[in-house]
Amino acid sequence: MSEIILASKSKVREEILINNNIACSVKPSNIDEDPVKYSLLKEGASPEIISKNLAELKANKVSNNIHDS
Repeated sequence: MSEIILASKSKVREEILINNNIACSVKPSNIDEDPVKYSLLKEGASPEIISKNLAELKANKVSNNIHDS
């Protein structure tokens, strides 16, 4: 089975994966979320849209640095 890459520093998310026997590797994106949140809030984005955009941004940044997976 493949290992999931968690593009977050969240210990809670990591624990959820581990507690559900999901192999994961933590590779934080180190993205400053505040400017993104501010911009999206200014546009009237919902919390769901904001979280999806942040997740996609983090995933793209981390995946661009992984060339062997």
